[in-house]
This record gives sequence, structure tokens and C-alpha cells, in this order.
Amino acid sequence: MKRLMIVTALGFTTAIGAALAAKTAVASDPVPLPRPAIEDAAMSIETRMILVSAVDPAASRSPGYGVDDAKRITFPVYFADGRTVPGADAQTVLRAVAEEITYRGLTNITVAPSPAIMRADYETQEAAERRAAAVATALMENGVPERWIAVQPGLASDV
Repeated sequence: MKRLMIVTALGFTTAIGAALAAKTAVASDPVPLPRPAIEDAAMSIETRMILVSAVDPAASRSPGYGVDDAKRITFPVYFADGRTVPGADAQTVLRAVAEEITYRGLTNITVAPSPAIMRADYETQEAAERRAAAVATALMENGVPERWIAVQPGLASDV
């Protein structure tokens, strides 16, 4: 009798667990298409972001061959909607980024479009590449040597 109660209790526990898992799965389903306008706004902001990243040589690292755990510092630069050249706010950010790079001696500077352009259309990708080139040019104008900067090609380039 005791064994039957244990088996029954285990069965109920399993059934309740399965029901809760199914309820959680239903609750976590994405919103059906068409998506809300909030996602479009977020996507628009993400596609207008350029990331400037650099390695801090003063940061601690793990010793060992092939270990690349250098601390990367990332500076996001946002552009106004429809613009491919930095506005006044973006210029201020780029001056501060250039000063930080030269003052702290940051290395391996990479200018790259936001990963969000992977899902975007061709025109958005081209605009992101123009923004990345504009950011690299602004960094050079603010004192960062050209040989320190690498511009990551996007999907629209021929590279």
C-alpha cells in the first residue's frame, strides 16, 4: 500500500511539473506577427549604433598561450535617424573617445556597425558602413593615428 502511494505521489508530481512547464512555454511564446511598433523603434536605434572597441593594455590578463581574455572597452556611438555623418552630440562623444584612446594608450581599436544590421535590409547595411567610415574619420581628425584603427567590413561591402 505504501508503495502504491509513493508511485501515485510521483505520478502527480510529474503531471504537475509537466503542466507548469507547458504553461511557462506558452507564456514565453513570442508575440505573433506583425510585431508591435516598439520592436521597430528598438531595431531602428540598434541599426544606427556604431561600436568603437579597444583593448586596455593595463588590464590584467591570464597567462598562457592562445588565451585572449584582454579586456575590451566598448564605446557606443549613436547617429540621428537618417544621418550617416556624426551630429553635434556624436562629435562630442567621438572627441571623448579619441581622448580616452590616446590618453590611456588603448590598442586594437575596432570600428564596427551594430550586429543588428545582420537582419536589416541592404540600404540599412550600406548606411551603417558609411557611419562606421565616418566614425573612423572623426577619430583620426581627433588625434587617433590611422594605423591604430580597423574598420570592420559589413555585409554590404565587397570584402
